[in-house]
Amino acid sequence: MLACLGLSGPAAAQSDAEVAAQLRQQLRALPGGQAEVAEQVQRFYRQANYQPVWTTGTGPRPAARAGARLLRQAPDYGLRPDTLANQAVARAIDSLALPGAAPAQLLGRRVRAELLLTAGLLQLISQLRRGQLRPESLQPTSCAADSVFDPVFWLLSARQCPDFSRQVLAAQPRSRSYVRLLGAWQRLLRTDSVAARRQRWLVAANLQRLRWEPVADSIYCVVNIPAYTLQVVRHAKVLRTFRVVVGAPTTPTPELRSRIRFFETSPRWNVPRSIATREMLPQLRRNPGFLDANNYILYDQRGRVPNPRRIDWKSVSAEAFPYVIRQAATSDNALGNVVFRFPNPHDIFLHDTPARRVFNLPKRALSHGCIRLQNPLQLAVFLLRHDQAAQPERAQRNVERMWDSVYGGYSKYLPLRYPMPIYVRYLTCHADEGPTLRLLPDIYGRDRALMAALRGDAAPADVAGE
Repeated sequence: MLACLGLSGPAAAQSDAEVAAQLRQQLRALPGGQAEVAEQVQRFYRQANYQPVWTTGTGPRPAARAGARLLRQAPDYGLRPDTLANQAVARAIDSLALPGAAPAQLLGRRVRAELLLTAGLLQLISQLRRGQLRPESLQPTSCAADSVFDPVFWLLSARQCPDFSRQVLAAQPRSRSYVRLLGAWQRLLRTDSVAARRQRWLVAANLQRLRWEPVADSIYCVVNIPAYTLQVVRHAKVLRTFRVVVGAPTTPTPELRSRIRFFETSPRWNVPRSIATREMLPQLRRNPGFLDANNYILYDQRGRVPNPRRIDWKSVSAEAFPYVIRQAATSDNALGNVVFRFPNPHDIFLHDTPARRVFNLPKRALSHGCIRLQNPLQLAVFLLRHDQAAQPERAQRNVERMWDSVYGGYSKYLPLRYPMPIYVRYLTCHADEGPTLRLLPDIYGRDRALMAALRGDAAPADVAGE
């Protein structure tokens, strides 16, 4: 990083104007396509008109000391510090207070401290907000601006705040789960250093996952896959909690963000082709009456309803399966009494189930990927009342129509005027239920790769979570 920032020898004076001139000269001398951090440092000083931000002719400003301290405290926020770079920052700042320096030496020290501290803080701010890794590749994140967040703008604003450290740390996510997990982690650091060392990378991995999430809405539904729960959250308060069944390890539920746009009561079930060919076709070969016995209807490619008992199922292959199977709206329907729909590329949804005893099991990774919900009609009533909160009489009419559909056994679509955000996340460590960390099973085996990427080569393999 030092070479990328173009740190060269000192000039012959140490006034703010000459520090600015030296900063301008060194930053403008960087070639195009220079390292990304250096490009963002250029942007920072260009916006500051190349004036020194962290130093004066008599030493470092208070914000410089605070910034260096924040860099050292990165592990408190679930981040892996750049130890060598932080040591260079500390030495550069300390050198400003050394007596007997000639003006040329002091100028060089000031320029060096300015550039190193700015680079370190831009990276820290980006990592506090976005984490250290990209979700799609587990490669290091960028500190460049995107459509949502600009570390340069944030640092420029923070330098003018009376409480510099607080403003830098305010770049972090503000979701309920992030705030609670971070608080539990910092309490553990203060009270049990042995446990903290053991759990460090697991906590870091889950803070990283929460940093990947978009800014939370004021009210939303959130499914945590390893916890087997769905919560309705408004700001920092959990309004409802439901048990769920999630995908089995062989058919995992994907992480996603979407909005529940409508739900359907007494739904028909269009059996996915994968289930029809992998699970139902073998049963049909053994028992052609399987469909009738379970209220399924068979359709051919022209929409006709053939008699499944007259089909030679042994000659039908999974690769060329020419049928569509639907299940009528009954109490035994695989979707139960209600299904909640939200757009997503995985074609999963949230639904009831007739197999309600499974919610008493401690481990509920059992589905084909969709999310089965305990007491789903309670969620349906909540959504209708929330959606029409300004018109309670209209909301009540919608609730009554919903129950008429359920008891009458006919399908009804109930759209939401204000689609409800839903997040499906994967947290194996959280503090959503209390002040201490709760560890959950890594049911899909996703922790190891993430923790390894976060550690890099800086930590031994026997540290937490291995």
